[in-house]
Amino acid sequence: MDTLAAIGRWLSKQHVVTWCVSREDELWCANAFYVYDPDTVAFYLLSEEHTRHGQMTGQRAKVAGTVNGQPKNGGPDPRRAVQRRDPSSER
Repeated sequence: MDTLAAIGRWLSKQHVVTWCVSREDELWCANAFYVYDPDTVAFYLLSEEHTRHGQMTGQRAKVAGTVNGQPKNGGPDPRRAVQRRDPSSER
């Protein structure tokens, strides 16, 4: 069994990530809905640019996070709301 594929299948079934971002001496954590892309091994987060964590996150930001299994009840379907960004436009 391919370990990365198994992890990817599990991550695709989840929908909330807790992520922490650090900038200089400041640390901020938040929960967000996400979509996992197994082809690029990337998380696409649903967030607003005006939020504190949205402003702190960037190309060089130090980010850590965790995903815990949760039942899908009551939350929006993030796969319908996500807009993919072109990473080359952020350079």
